[in-house]
Amino acid sequence: MADLLSMKDRVVVITGSTRGIGLATARLFGDHGARLVIASRKAEACAEVAADLAADGIETLAVPTHIGDRASCDNLIAETVRHYGGLDCLVLNAAINPVFSDLLALEEPAWDKILEANLTANWRLSRAAVPHLAARGGGAIVIVSSILGQFAMKNSGAYGIAKTGLFQLARQLASEVGPQGIRVNTVSPGAVLTDMIRTLVATREGWEAGTLAQTPLRRIAEPEDVAAAILFMASDAARHVTGQDLVVDGGRTIHHLSGD
Repeated sequence: MADLLSMKDRVVVITGSTRGIGLATARLFGDHGARLVIASRKAEACAEVAADLAADGIETLAVPTHIGDRASCDNLIAETVRHYGGLDCLVLNAAINPVFSDLLALEEPAWDKILEANLTANWRLSRAAVPHLAARGGGAIVIVSSILGQFAMKNSGAYGIAKTGLFQLARQLASEVGPQGIRVNTVSPGAVLTDMIRTLVATREGWEAGTLAQTPLRRIAEPEDVAAAILFMASDAARHVTGQDLVVDGGRTIHHLSGD
């Protein structure tokens, strides 16, 4: 049987791919044969990651992208198609949570910024990508959501609302573009050892112990754990899966929702 996880020669755009989950995803997709587009806000970081991947024989294009800007989003897809001649997969990983605040205390500009970057930008990029995915006979969109889209959490209300919206974005898109052979799914990480989580561990006494106590597998995920789930959803291994969410949280949500 052919390798169902192979991404050989497929053109894959990954937003937020210069660190954390996005970088781990880029590395994994490249190791499985994908031709990559590295997209993040800082041009220097994009160029550095692209050079590192290219040094390992992974075909890579760097396209600095500000996900909060419509023209920049359109340019990302246009440059991808101009350089590679098409698009096979879009991984929407970039996200921000710049303000930790109770929902009713949040200033409106912060609300707008969080919803724009975490929800609207993903709709915008999907809209730009779909015609090119369809032109190849189909493809995949994988959106990185969060378990915070499933329950309330203090000081992260707007972020959680945006992440909840991504579930419905994926379902609606899956329904509309499925006849074109395009699959749309979400992956929902729990706590992952990124810079933000390392800061929480260092600055909030008891946070790590409390999180581990609520996680049946008793570990915090590595970015590579989430990257593997994204690869599955993008690959032919999930060729009959669309409009679904894959949770990667070590069991934290089932524990949390059980009330224990």
